[in-house]
Amino acid sequence: MSPSKLPATLRVSVAPFVLGFALAISINLGFAQEAPTRNFPSEKTGAAFQQLKPLQEAKNYDGMLALLENLQPTVDPSSYDMALILDMKAKLYGQKEQFDKAIEAWETVLRLSDEKKYFEQKATLEITLYLAQFCYQVGVSSKVPAVQRQFTDKSSAYFKRWLAATPKPSPDIMMFYASILYNQAVVDPKKVDMVLLKQARAEVEKGIATSIHPKEGFYVLLLALLQQENDSVKAAETLELLVKNYPQKKDYWPSLWATYLNMANEATVGDHKDEAKSRDNYIRAINTMERAQAVGLMKAPKDNLTLVNLYLTAGQYGKATDLLYAGMKNGSIDSDQKNWATLGYFYQQANEETKAIAALKEASTLFPRTGAFDLQIGQIYLSMEKTKDAHGHFREAIRRGGLEKPHAAQQALAYAAFELEEFDEALQAVIAAEAFPESQRDSQLPRLKAAIEASIREREALKAEAAKKLKL
Repeated sequence: MSPSKLPATLRVSVAPFVLGFALAISINLGFAQEAPTRNFPSEKTGAAFQQLKPLQEAKNYDGMLALLENLQPTVDPSSYDMALILDMKAKLYGQKEQFDKAIEAWETVLRLSDEKKYFEQKATLEITLYLAQFCYQVGVSSKVPAVQRQFTDKSSAYFKRWLAATPKPSPDIMMFYASILYNQAVVDPKKVDMVLLKQARAEVEKGIATSIHPKEGFYVLLLALLQQENDSVKAAETLELLVKNYPQKKDYWPSLWATYLNMANEATVGDHKDEAKSRDNYIRAINTMERAQAVGLMKAPKDNLTLVNLYLTAGQYGKATDLLYAGMKNGSIDSDQKNWATLGYFYQQANEETKAIAALKEASTLFPRTGAFDLQIGQIYLSMEKTKDAHGHFREAIRRGGLEKPHAAQQALAYAAFELEEFDEALQAVIAAEAFPESQRDSQLPRLKAAIEASIREREALKAEAAKKLKL
């Protein structure tokens, strides 16, 4: 894991969202009553809007759009009628999630209203906010960078206009605006705008500070910002709040665990290495996983094995081996050949050779078709200077077979037999080892063979000398 980046599990994607598509498709021409200067639709437009009512009741939005399409060419392009028609079309397109068409219609409505003062501020702001939302939706949904930038910038501009006239926006609105700023900042991943990120973070922190019970989305967005800033410490603090408030959410615990692990790695690189700080964060990672398991999460076999490895990294060999052995016995960790071999190695690291041998012997009964465990046992016995015991297990390893490196087993048998002065067996083992291609790169094997052959010659010479003496 790179120490310069937050873990992949924390790479939060700020998904597009819209504050609400519950568009009130009103056909009572209510804007006319609210305009600063009273405006009225023409008789023809008013009659057409009355024809929309049964279509609306049937939710026949295509029929409503068709009626408006036929009406539109018959009215003045800059008239109040046109503003009403386009506003209705925009709402219908919104219902059909055709956001690009809704944007085009509402932008014309907003321009007409600004020029002619057709609608009062409340109605104008409502349109402005929907434009901000729809532009945002189109921008973040596009895979084309130029389109993303165009519509995200437009969304931000509409939102700023709305915000300037709205002194007390709701938390949802603040979160929405922060999301816009975030997406503006990261629209080009190779050139992140840190100024916009700073603005987005300020909006998020303001939303959190002014909410009695801040919404989860604020913290998710804050995490995305912290990821861009590579701020592991603040990310951990934020995730601690999330696991406290949402302990059953399965994604936050792994993110918190990975963040502490990242912080542990960061403390071991650079000019200011701090082993104590690294160990503290490994312990935090361990505690995080155990807290998650206490609420029923992160309990898969791979998670339990990860916990074992964390204890090992923290230097807690005894705890690691106990967890690994218990896990393989109760099924919470996969009881496979690799994990049993690892258990034997862990016991060795903890200077518990007797336990290592016992565990590996148990494993050999579970996996009778491989001699790998007997080979490992033999190597442990050699380290304990119990050559005779080692010799027996090297023999058994070769008998069972299924070895990853059979030449190494033959070579180990040769050394043990040579030390026990079983020279003929030692020579046979060396010859067997030579049959494997790997032995061609082994500089020690020829020397061992020469020593064995020399010992055999010496033995035969001594026998001949003894026989000669007997004849005399």
